[in-house]
Amino acid sequence: MKAIGKFILLSPEEFDSWLKMQKTPARDIRLVQLHHTYIPAYRHFNGDNHFALCEAMERAHLERGFAEIAQNFSTFPDGRIMVCRSMNKIPAGIKGANVNGICIENVGNFDKGKDQMTAAHRAVILSVTRALLSHFKLIPTDQSVVYHHWYDLNIGKRIKVEGTGLTKSCPGTNFFGGNTVADFNKNLLPLLK
Repeated sequence: MKAIGKFILLSPEEFDSWLKMQKTPARDIRLVQLHHTYIPAYRHFNGDNHFALCEAMERAHLERGFAEIAQNFSTFPDGRIMVCRSMNKIPAGIKGANVNGICIENVGNFDKGKDQMTAAHRAVILSVTRALLSHFKLIPTDQSVVYHHWYDLNIGKRIKVEGTGLTKSCPGTNFFGGNTVADFNKNLLPLLK
């Protein structure tokens, strides 16, 4: 474990211990958001710049008018996790899905033809998501784990039909096999159960 200011860098084992020591937030958590950063991508990660990347993301988010870094947690290609924002604070991850959400940003660009997720990254995404679901007593479904791609950027509502509304690819068109609800249910959901 290493901390600089509010940022805390943890291994997966340290994250589990850290999470068990946290008081349950006063707000009602009903979903875990999964994102990819797009930028920074894997080429920006040098194996030792976890804090610099999170500090840069926070500066970018402040420039966009956010109060602080958007995400509660960031995961990295080497399998580490950064605590970025208190779980007591509503994230700025998905318009329409923040009030009851916890936001995980996964460093990388997981669109097809871009970053190939490392085994360590894959493992930490699964372990952090499972740990948060367990901590908040949530059953893994496509209602408790959500992708940014499933929400219309303008109106902040979940799209009902794939390909409608203004959406982004996040967490990536190749994130655990794709970014649609069908992709999630086929590829990621069985790994979370």
